[in-house]
Amino acid sequence: MKREASIGVFISAVALLGMLLIPFVFPLIEEGKHLREHAAAESDATAERAGTVADGVVLAPGDRAHGHELALTAPHWYVTVHGDAGALAQVFAIDGSGKVIGPILGPIPAKEPPLSELRGMEILGNGDLAVMSAKRESTRVIVFGTPDDRTGIRPYKATWISGGAANPGMVHTYQIDVGPDGSLYASNQDTNTITRYHGLGRGNAGKPLPVASGLEEFGTLAPGTVVPNNQQSPEGLGLVRGFTFGPDGLLYVCDRERSRIAVHDPVTGRYVRSELTAANGLEHPIQAMFTADGRDLLVTDNKANCVWKLVVETGNISQLVKPGDGGLSAASSIAVRDHVLYVGSRLTKQILKFDAKKGTFLGVFANLPSNPEFFIPVSQQ
Repeated sequence: MKREASIGVFISAVALLGMLLIPFVFPLIEEGKHLREHAAAESDATAERAGTVADGVVLAPGDRAHGHELALTAPHWYVTVHGDAGALAQVFAIDGSGKVIGPILGPIPAKEPPLSELRGMEILGNGDLAVMSAKRESTRVIVFGTPDDRTGIRPYKATWISGGAANPGMVHTYQIDVGPDGSLYASNQDTNTITRYHGLGRGNAGKPLPVASGLEEFGTLAPGTVVPNNQQSPEGLGLVRGFTFGPDGLLYVCDRERSRIAVHDPVTGRYVRSELTAANGLEHPIQAMFTADGRDLLVTDNKANCVWKLVVETGNISQLVKPGDGGLSAASSIAVRDHVLYVGSRLTKQILKFDAKKGTFLGVFANLPSNPEFFIPVSQQ
């Protein structure tokens, strides 16, 4: 009995002590919670300052792709905009928050025609930047070196390819792309062809390659022709815009006039099939790209004013970005980084963000000085 009484007294004493300590313990608990929340907020802020937020969009754990850990204020993107000459004939850098941080092309030699109507561009394997100056009488591909560590300016290195009598297929070129074979491919708006050229580092760098092997029956074609126009061949292109290489090695070409994505064999030049057509609702395809896993083909359409998605495995076609969503007006450029789809809204002079899988509008990423043409990711500081 004495033992039980002692236990009861002990329990009563502990309870009383607990009641006396409550006013002191609760504030400590709350303070600990506050400190943890503050530390988490500081961690998030530090992460953002360090560039672990992707282009203004917070990523879910494990959703960040390697190689994109640029500082938020560093150039994350390059964009070309519509403009014949002068201040708009430049490549503009955009940081991770969507701020335009200035032109990045250095001056070109006085003997060169001035830059005009900049369109497609490509970051080469050595870090140099190839840019398309598309003014009709002086169409050419110009190479600029790697960015200066202090200013970010890329110095002029060389004129890689020029139009003219020896290269009549390259006139008012829209897009350029280095193909799987190392050659440079170009879509040309005035000749409505795709032509190709010897890559840099080769003895004939910049010179047109021979006409594709399967096109002999269509007569004499311009040097370098790999896809002819519809006046040269019934298989040819009407009004060409962008193109991309598929995981199957074939060329997928935006034919604006025929409202289709025409697929051609880059070796023979011959038409293989069409993947998206007017029957699917496609109107004016402008630019096309495959997702990194090769599963989906994405196409901007500036008349239907949307982004189309073709699932390669099933053939299912849908509008990933619905017409006019988020204020989209005349869809143009297209790019994907991490889980975000970036689409140029030509008439509003903006780059818009969408969820790359669901197509949900995520906001305006950047306001531009003129209509967006091409938009490409940057991995260098």
